[in-house]
Amino acid sequence: MIVRRDTHELKKWWQRILVSVVVFILRLYWSTLRIKLTTECQKVIDEAQGATVFALWHNNLFIAYKLRRLLKKKHSMYALVSPSRDGAWLAEMFSRLGIGTIRGSSNRNGLSAIDNILEKLAEGAFVAITPDGPRGPVCKFKRGTAMVTKAIKTNLVLVAVKYNHYFTLPTWDGFKIPCPFSKICADIKMFPSGTFENLTVKELSTVLENELIGLQQKIDSGNHI
Repeated sequence: MIVRRDTHELKKWWQRILVSVVVFILRLYWSTLRIKLTTECQKVIDEAQGATVFALWHNNLFIAYKLRRLLKKKHSMYALVSPSRDGAWLAEMFSRLGIGTIRGSSNRNGLSAIDNILEKLAEGAFVAITPDGPRGPVCKFKRGTAMVTKAIKTNLVLVAVKYNHYFTLPTWDGFKIPCPFSKICADIKMFPSGTFENLTVKELSTVLENELIGLQQKIDSGNHI
């Protein structure tokens, strides 16, 4: 895990025990879920060779563990996680689930986050980011995230998710949690390295926001599950 000096971490024994219990329950929960991939999604997953960034809206973050399992441990996976106290809980959970974390923010201390992401991509890792995290606005591709995307110069994969049965938490993003034994459909759109090199950060932010919104609308309106 890559951390900065002002990064919060879980240090109390009861916090780590609580995370262990939650992760155990989540593993059981995830085992009841069935996932279906579109043809394009399956192709990209099968051919994924590392050094790739996956971007999904924050309210679809529940799929992260399933995504990690689908990649079959070909390469390590890292997620950009806020250095805040809330981020400390998420980072600890990800660690127990086999997902590494880069503690930083695409808005605050963005250059540090870029450097850390570049380091992991150079090692051939997969990196997952939430363009509207950690506190919104919902479904807005922040300019800081676009700056990260423009700097990395590697394959970018947008991820959209649909659950046939789910409930929504009363959070800023309306975080979605699929009901037990639900079906999940995932779709993606891949942009090869160099696709956006002629766009400004502002233009790229708008383009990617529209692309990810369009991909989510496509899967929501389709009869995939």
